[in-house]
Amino acid sequence: MARKGALGLMLLLAGCLKPIDVDVPADAGELVVEAYYNDADSALVRISRTVPYFSEGSPIPVADALVLLEEVETGAVDTLRWRDSVYTRLGGRVRPVVGHTYRLRVYVGEERIEAYSRLPEKVPIDTLIWLERPAEGPIPAGPRVISIGQDPPNQQNAYRVRVWRNDTLQNRLFEWIYSDDRYIDGRWVILELPFRVQMGDTLTVEQMCIPVEVVRFYDQLVRNAFGGSGGFSPPPDNAYSNFMGGSRRVWGYFIAYSSDKKGIRIR
Repeated sequence: MARKGALGLMLLLAGCLKPIDVDVPADAGELVVEAYYNDADSALVRISRTVPYFSEGSPIPVADALVLLEEVETGAVDTLRWRDSVYTRLGGRVRPVVGHTYRLRVYVGEERIEAYSRLPEKVPIDTLIWLERPAEGPIPAGPRVISIGQDPPNQQNAYRVRVWRNDTLQNRLFEWIYSDDRYIDGRWVILELPFRVQMGDTLTVEQMCIPVEVVRFYDQLVRNAFGGSGGFSPPPDNAYSNFMGGSRRVWGYFIAYSSDKKGIRIR
C-alpha cells in the first residue's frame, strides 16, 4: 500500500506540471544616465539607452544630447560636451561649493529630464597603514592595507571607497565598499580593505563623501545583481533614480560628491 501511495503521489505531481510562458518585457530605448560632479570641479555624464532583455548587443550611447550643469544658488550654467563617449566639462562658470545644490538637465529629442544633488563636505582619510594579516576567505595571508579616519558627528554622512592597485581599479560590483554613518557617527573608523596586495605594490584609496540617499540606489544595484534566484527571493526592484520630468522611466543617478585620496607603497 505504501508503494501504491507513493506512485499515486508521483503521478499526481507529474499531472500538475504545466509549461508557463513568461512575458519578459521587450521594451527598449529608455534613458540610462550615470552622472557625477565633484569638489575637484570635474563633471562627467554617460548617457545610453536600454536594449531588449534577450539582445546580445551593448547599450547604445547617446551622442546628440544637450547636457547642462547648473549651480542652483548662483544660477551659473555650463554646457557639457561630447568627447570620447562621455559628456565632460572643460571649465566654465559653475564652481564646487560645499552645501550648494547642483542641477543636471538632459535634453534628448523630446525628452526632458533633470536631477538635483547637494555637494557634501569632504571627510579626509587620516592615514593609511599596512599590516601582515592571516588568510581570510579567498584572500591569502599577507600584507593588507588599513584606512583610518574619523566620521564627523551629527552630519548624516555617507561614503563610498574606491581602491586602485598599481593604477588598476579593484572594486567590481560585488566588491563595492559603501555605507552611511548610522553605526559609526562621530567615531574613528578602521577599515581593512579586502584586496590582495604584495610587496612593491602601490595602493591608492579614494574616500568619496556622497549624499546619504545614494546608498539606497547602490543597495538596489547590488541586490538586483546578486539577490539570488530561489523560490522565496524577492523580485528585483526598479533601481531608484533622482531624475524626474520624463514621460518614461529613467535609469541612473546624478551624484555630487567630495573626495579625499591617499596612497601607500607596500615595502
